[in-house]
Amino acid sequence: MEVFLEKDRVNCGSQILIFDSKKTLKSKLTAEEYKIVINQIEKDTFVDVSFPGEQKLIGFLDLKNQEYNRRLGAEIENEIKNKTVIFDFSSNPDGIYSFLEGTMLNGYLFDKYKSKVRSSSKKGALISSNITEETLVELNTIVEGVFKARNWVNEPVNKLNTSQFIKEIKSFKKIGVSVDVFRKSKLEALSMGGILGVNKGSCDDAALVKVEWKPKKPRNRKPIVLVGKGVLFDTGGINIKTGGSMEEMKADMGGASIVLAVLKVIAKQELPIHVIVLTPITENRINGKELVPGDVIKMHNGKTVEVLNTDAEGRLIMADALTFAKKYNPCLVVDAATLTGSAFRITANHGAVIMGTDQKNLKALKKAGEKVYERLIELPMWEEFEDTLKSNIADINNLGSTEGQAVCAGFFLKNFIDYPWLHIDIAGPAFRGSKLHYLPKGGTGFGVRLLYQFFKDNFVN
Repeated sequence: MEVFLEKDRVNCGSQILIFDSKKTLKSKLTAEEYKIVINQIEKDTFVDVSFPGEQKLIGFLDLKNQEYNRRLGAEIENEIKNKTVIFDFSSNPDGIYSFLEGTMLNGYLFDKYKSKVRSSSKKGALISSNITEETLVELNTIVEGVFKARNWVNEPVNKLNTSQFIKEIKSFKKIGVSVDVFRKSKLEALSMGGILGVNKGSCDDAALVKVEWKPKKPRNRKPIVLVGKGVLFDTGGINIKTGGSMEEMKADMGGASIVLAVLKVIAKQELPIHVIVLTPITENRINGKELVPGDVIKMHNGKTVEVLNTDAEGRLIMADALTFAKKYNPCLVVDAATLTGSAFRITANHGAVIMGTDQKNLKALKKAGEKVYERLIELPMWEEFEDTLKSNIADINNLGSTEGQAVCAGFFLKNFIDYPWLHIDIAGPAFRGSKLHYLPKGGTGFGVRLLYQFFKDNFVN
């Protein structure tokens, strides 16, 4: 749902009334309405008070629990038909913001390929003294970024191939960012054996895309680099995925989708932060030329890797991009990837795992995650897991042990960094099999709000 600010009362048959005190509630309702609401509000999250010609949806904000307020917003949004007026009678800026966030995030639809498309024209006119026009514009921009990330993940690979994805990324130039695309010949010149190796089984040539937002007076002297995994479809390669595990593999570019989307939000909001996004783009397919277990490839940093499992492909392409990030002398690198089933088994769809070498920013990211309810669990990088990456014929192998795969993958990436670094494995929350509150079935956009909150808290405010 799109929400815009109104200064005066708007005549409309559908109204949402938001309160945080019984005293204010009583002063704004008729005696009949108050009696209905006060009897129901204790057992229901909101009350629908409908009279001829009008509908009033009445909810109470929680003063401390912002996730409750988001879910309340989502529930109420489900009841809205078209246009409505939102009257904010609360004294809780954080609460109404979270409520609006939930209503707006819940309005997502991806039905462009259906013959009959549902209407998605819900709009809300907001009357509130708690929200400024500037804040509401920012919230709309953030939600737009989340929806963009969701759309990319939901697009089937026959519609969003490498060329189309690059075309969409190039459209970012309109908002003042620079875009550079390195294709096969450049990747070969840079000896990016990880990206090229994974791409061997694909029909389309791979790419490494660099997108940069550099304002005139950034707060950070050195850039922050975001690296996102862009595997547009993952068959598992010759270690082909079995059962139903391939059905969601268009989502294997979830990391690329969120780092690109958050950069777009940062640029549109003109935040004074120098940010660079690097995303390697390829598919992991089978055509008779693909990598096979036992192959040895040479990476961009000169290290050799024994490929023990072709379904551990994400770390191969991410490693080349992480090495490439060194040339920008970053103050921090954060990578995001749907990297391991191991991470999913730890968090399910409820959060992501994080590890890395920068404890200060790791704690800050976790704090940001709690604020927006995109939660992170830190995994310990114990040296025993690093030992499992040893190879008899190459510098390292790409698999490690079956146990602790999420940590093994993190240690593999650590071989390609020499700067402050954090790794977020979003395999769990990036894609859902069913809807939950304001999170849709399919791509969720998990990570956009997390990273944006992190940047605002630590590099702007």
